[in-house]
Amino acid sequence: METRLTQQQSQKLVLSPQMRQYLRLLQLPVANLEQAIDEEMSQNPLLEEKSTPQEELPQDGESQSKPEKTEEVSLGDSYDRIDEIDNYYDPSENRFEDRLADPSDLQKKKTFQDSLLTRPQALSDFLLWQIRFLDFSEDQKKIAEEIIGNINEDGYLSISCEELSESLHKTKENVEGILKSIQTLEPPGIAARNLQEALLLQLKKLISPSPLAENMVKEHLSLLEKQAYDQLSKIYAVDLETVKEAVHQISRLDPKPGRSFYSEEPIAIKPDASVFESDEDDAKWEIEIHEESLPRLRVNPYYRHLLRKKGTDEKTRAFIQIKLQKAQEFLQALLLRKSTLREITQEIVKHQDEFLRKGFGYLKPLRLKDISGALSIHESTVSRAVQNKYISTPQGTIPYKSFFSNRLDTLEGEEEVSQKSITHRIRHMIDSENPASPLSDQEIAEKLLQEGVKIARRTVAKYRDILKILPSHLRKHK
Repeated sequence: METRLTQQQSQKLVLSPQMRQYLRLLQLPVANLEQAIDEEMSQNPLLEEKSTPQEELPQDGESQSKPEKTEEVSLGDSYDRIDEIDNYYDPSENRFEDRLADPSDLQKKKTFQDSLLTRPQALSDFLLWQIRFLDFSEDQKKIAEEIIGNINEDGYLSISCEELSESLHKTKENVEGILKSIQTLEPPGIAARNLQEALLLQLKKLISPSPLAENMVKEHLSLLEKQAYDQLSKIYAVDLETVKEAVHQISRLDPKPGRSFYSEEPIAIKPDASVFESDEDDAKWEIEIHEESLPRLRVNPYYRHLLRKKGTDEKTRAFIQIKLQKAQEFLQALLLRKSTLREITQEIVKHQDEFLRKGFGYLKPLRLKDISGALSIHESTVSRAVQNKYISTPQGTIPYKSFFSNRLDTLEGEEEVSQKSITHRIRHMIDSENPASPLSDQEIAEKLLQEGVKIARRTVAKYRDILKILPSHLRKHK
């Protein structure tokens, strides 16, 4: 072994600062984009918000010309245009403010409030707050915190006591003792290791739990799942009505104790774009990229004046030039982001006309690859553009990702059916089935075949699981 200096040639992709700026802004939804703009304005004194008509300083006898119309950067152009942004900037005119978005009514700014996007209390935080009231030593608190850290969103302990005792270097009995204390906390059934334990923990917390209900959960949970009430009646030598009363008590328990802490409460969503029918032609769609909440930016004319002024010292001039370059790059990246999102939205609308008019049952198969090929951009760019963004449509405000799904073959061999439209059909079939004789996965597959869609029984079962729908024998109501 020795230390030496060597030279090596290699090829690798290095993104320019301009491209990195563009990609960073592209993946931000409009709510986060506003924060990014505020941060950039705080770091760059040359950027300011235009809230009043432009008031330029004297331009040393130069005449003012009218600003150009709003322009968006076309994706058909080379990304090298970002490197040539100086061509778009004329010190005698404030063009960027006019090339940026085109909201006409500045009073629409901040139409949604960030305060609505509140973070709900997490299950782990709620449990950690409760253990403060338990008589635990510092050592026991550490064990309790480790246990709580391994409780999943359903409220179940996702690790065994053996693994916990190993990682904590404690005895299994010690860990199980702390676990039992945590299982007494709210919500009832928390920290259970399986469904059976979760139900038993909840039954014990009831004011008057049914002994029959406890026995059935302990000994015959599988028969309960199958709704074999006649068989349970014979096993426990009680009448059917008594069994049903015990079952009713069990049915009021929560199989997922942590469910009440799911972050599924309605939150304020600001769509990045809207699609609506054209007033002039019902067959056409209009697209609007939302930028009402974004400030209209411009380069501060005072600093441009300083840059042209002969008496400005070199340090100030160098500082202004650096900040001016960054401001131009930021403004150009904003323009390119808007153009990218618009062109991707246009392609989606072109493919999903039937969905926009009729609903999810008519969603056509569409892949990121299809969009990237149509726009001649990389697939990862499309993925960044649609990430965490929403679009307002006649079918509601939905994530951009909802438009993308894989293809399934039809009987004619054409790939014209999307996975999401199939899941929509499956849900509709199950919603309209006879509760006394629910459809099996095979029967659903046969019905889809009659509609011209080839799909295997196991694929139906997979989609049913995705929809969180029980199998037919558990959906049956006598």
